[in-house]
Amino acid sequence: MTHPDYRVLMAGVVPPPVHGASLSTRALFDADLAPVSKVLLEIRSSTNLESVGKASIGKGLGLIALVVRCLWLKLTKGGSVLYYTPGSASFVPFVRDVLFLGFCRPFFSKTVLHYHSGGLPDYLNASRIRNILGRWIYGRGAWAISLSRHTPVPGLAFGAEQEFEVANGLDVPPISPIERDDEEFRVLFLGNLYEDKGVFDLLKACMLAAAKLSKPIRLRFVGKWPDEATREAFEVLGSQAPANLKIDPPAPAYGEDKWKALAEADVFAFPSFYRSENFPLVLIEAFACGLPVVATNWRGIPSIIEEGVNGYMVEPNDCEALADKLVELARDPELRARLAKQGRETYEHRLNLSAHVGAMREILLKACQAN
Repeated sequence: MTHPDYRVLMAGVVPPPVHGASLSTRALFDADLAPVSKVLLEIRSSTNLESVGKASIGKGLGLIALVVRCLWLKLTKGGSVLYYTPGSASFVPFVRDVLFLGFCRPFFSKTVLHYHSGGLPDYLNASRIRNILGRWIYGRGAWAISLSRHTPVPGLAFGAEQEFEVANGLDVPPISPIERDDEEFRVLFLGNLYEDKGVFDLLKACMLAAAKLSKPIRLRFVGKWPDEATREAFEVLGSQAPANLKIDPPAPAYGEDKWKALAEADVFAFPSFYRSENFPLVLIEAFACGLPVVATNWRGIPSIIEEGVNGYMVEPNDCEALADKLVELARDPELRARLAKQGRETYEHRLNLSAHVGAMREILLKACQAN
């Protein structure tokens, strides 16, 4: 049962478009946080990947409407705590944060900032003006929530009163691997198909791995292209693939189609060096589905993968090392099974939605009680 004195106005980006931060916020908005009472303010500043991080008149008008809605909800619904998910480390999301928090924070006794994107402290420290503005909107006694100690946030160093670490969590339906009678080694990538998500590096690594393996490799990319130029460059590189590397046409998949893609794979690969990467939900999904994982030592990924226990990490852009790990896993099904088992246990013990919601409930309740 919710308590009338424990009311939080929760503002955050939700789908569309679909990405890790919006999915995490959607899951938290839908969760039972009792005794905390939620007043939800859903933010949809972009409708597709192409418009993410880009300015437009529509976004400017939408920001004005967002501030007005926040203040109206405060007036009509009450609540002394503001929960907000700051944007990524780029100009347009930062301007949104400055204006929204600048206008709305003064009307709340406590502000809780939940950082889903990585790289924000570096972005703020690269400019004196941004640093000053960052301390003003993200500091001044706010409570900061990071996803991983490996991904710094504008917390205590920027004037926050408290800083917490809460890992992401998901509720993944039971998925059993699909038995196959072919000899293919199937490698899966799941995510938006930006170049710095590692899609080109994975393709290059699979080309190198194919030269070392006698068995065929099937590489599948599940996701959406950010633009035509990236897709065309990928197709040019893919045209050079050896005969024993089969590349499925990249395309998004949702719901049952996504879970089927995970169930059919032998390995999940995620060689991201994305600037705003933090705590990739796709790694949690791979663990939950019993897949061995190879990813990069980047941002919050070391908080998910324990090297050699539930997966492997390579350095960003090291295609040779990535290829070697794929070859090792292709040749050793027992190793794949051991890593998959440990990954599933990692999901069950600390990366499930219940653990995440429980930790968030505790922080929001403390924020309400602090007032």
